[in-house]
Amino acid sequence: MEYKEFAKYYDKFYSKKDYQKEVLFLNNFINKGDKIIDIGCGTGMHASLLKDYNIDGLDLNKEMLEIAKSRINGDLYQQNILDIKINKKYDVIISMFAVINHLRNIDELELCLKNLKQILNPNGKIIIDLHNPQDSGKKIDSFNNMKRTMIWNYDKESKIEKSNIIFEVNDKIYNDTHTFRIFSIEEIKNICLKIGLKVEKVYENYDVLKEGNIFSKNLQFIITYSNLTKS
Repeated sequence: MEYKEFAKYYDKFYSKKDYQKEVLFLNNFINKGDKIIDIGCGTGMHASLLKDYNIDGLDLNKEMLEIAKSRINGDLYQQNILDIKINKKYDVIISMFAVINHLRNIDELELCLKNLKQILNPNGKIIIDLHNPQDSGKKIDSFNNMKRTMIWNYDKESKIEKSNIIFEVNDKIYNDTHTFRIFSIEEIKNICLKIGLKVEKVYENYDVLKEGNIFSKNLQFIITYSNLTKS
């Protein structure tokens, strides 16, 4: 994907995404004065709705971070989640919009969670949002002079979802491909247990009244230290 050009259209294509609902969910786990970092912050839409908090952002994409500058009131880091180098500790770490699904395997998941643990305060929380598909499919959206065609194929054996997305903007075509590793609830719990973290709760569809399960379309994990004596 040519993000240098496409980044400016990103928010328009995801304008129907219910960021407000997701932020209302997050507010259940954030306290006044908490230091927060958004891992995989993109253009900073979640942070813009959490404007009453002190928020930093991290993303791999330079063009996305350029847009996020006007929405995130803290520091911005252009870094990979597999190689985080931040000399700070946070009370709440959020990672939304299936950022973790971009990891390719269990080893990368473990490394990522270890990195997040290193920047988490002892009584802090990690909140991650995971895509959890059930089958393959196709979807077409239109936005004025823009069109998006999404085709995805999910292999239940390999737990891999491959997506092809075609964006048409002002007669120009942008192609994007995603390969998502779909991590199960048990896989997340087992990795957390191994590295001294604990899955406190799993929710579905950003609803604190719905417990997540293997059939949920998306999952939100609330993760904490399992042993405050561990580093």
